[in-house]
Amino acid sequence: MKKTLIALAALGAMAGAAQAQSTVTIYGLLDANIGSYKTNQLATPTTISGLSQSKIDSGGLNGSRWGIRVSEDVGGGMAVIGNLESGFSIDTGASGQGALFGRRANVGISSGFGTVTIGRNSSSYDDVSADHAMMGATLFDPSNTNNGFSTAQAAALGTQAGNAVLLNHAGSGSGAHVTWVGFNTRFNNSVKYVSPNFGGFTGSFMYAFGEDKTATIGASSAVSANLKYANGPLLISGGYQSEGAARTATTKPALTNTLLNVAYDFGVAKVGFGANRAKFKDVSTTVNPNGTLVPVAAHELGAQKEYSLSVAVPLGATTLSAGYARSKGDDLGSSTGWGVQALYSLSKRTTLYTGAVSTKNYSNVIANSNAIAAAAGGVNGITRTTTYAAGIRHTF
Repeated sequence: MKKTLIALAALGAMAGAAQAQSTVTIYGLLDANIGSYKTNQLATPTTISGLSQSKIDSGGLNGSRWGIRVSEDVGGGMAVIGNLESGFSIDTGASGQGALFGRRANVGISSGFGTVTIGRNSSSYDDVSADHAMMGATLFDPSNTNNGFSTAQAAALGTQAGNAVLLNHAGSGSGAHVTWVGFNTRFNNSVKYVSPNFGGFTGSFMYAFGEDKTATIGASSAVSANLKYANGPLLISGGYQSEGAARTATTKPALTNTLLNVAYDFGVAKVGFGANRAKFKDVSTTVNPNGTLVPVAAHELGAQKEYSLSVAVPLGATTLSAGYARSKGDDLGSSTGWGVQALYSLSKRTTLYTGAVSTKNYSNVIANSNAIAAAAGGVNGITRTTTYAAGIRHTF
């Protein structure tokens, strides 16, 4: 009997060790809100068109999602890791990002030298894009860059007029509701490295291959990087991203973003400041006899200088936040916006929230081209968007 008990104990210990070496975690987030959305646009110098709508929406604080994380300890301080994450709209049940695992799908290795993953990754720029935002890049954050136009939309437009729409947020959809220029937050066919923490310093680099190269057109690759220092109450981070849009035999368009964040926790309040420069460039090329592309001329189609200042004040289970953002173009108009929000921690995993955000976009593009002005939605068009909403977020 004693030998049997010893054997059973040994088997139990071995099973426990095996279980500790390999883990699978299922997680998720549900976020829904009821809101009122109002847009007023100066369609002509004397005419104002408006639209108001009340609706149930998804993702007021964070995008709704579910995911699976896996990790296997293979010894020597090294682990094989993987992450599948699927986004969806909780108001309709529809899949988000246009794919089953559109938020993330990668596998890689983690060790004392850092983490390397391949597949569909979040960009290194996106990892620090909200470091300045004490409002957390929510629906009410006027600098909510995560919901702006991406180069995929710019590529679909494909013309200089389309690029003006990209930089002026003058089109339809979420791009008309934010102050900062949007960017792609995730990339297919990418490899990403994240460094370990060295006394508060961390860094990351990502390269996306594009994989759309032809005999005469180069691939629309992307590069993204960040460097971050977080120690005690101080946080400083910077990010860079260059993402290529769809190319032709004579053009090589790309959107670049360069960001600097500073945040400080005073205890009674947290304050953050962010400055970003977004540029859309187009490089004209010619084709050599051997079929390779050679740059002929580069010109900047538009640039935006973007700033944001925000503060968050914790009051027990409640956190009050406010923010202001501004985006000013060299000759493509400007945007300003403000936002306020209140969060209440109902439990460890459930948060109630409410807030408001208002942005105003000026599309001063008539001097450049009649075609651009028409694409931007009017002559010297002014669009104001105001949102009020209240909702609930639950994590599991």
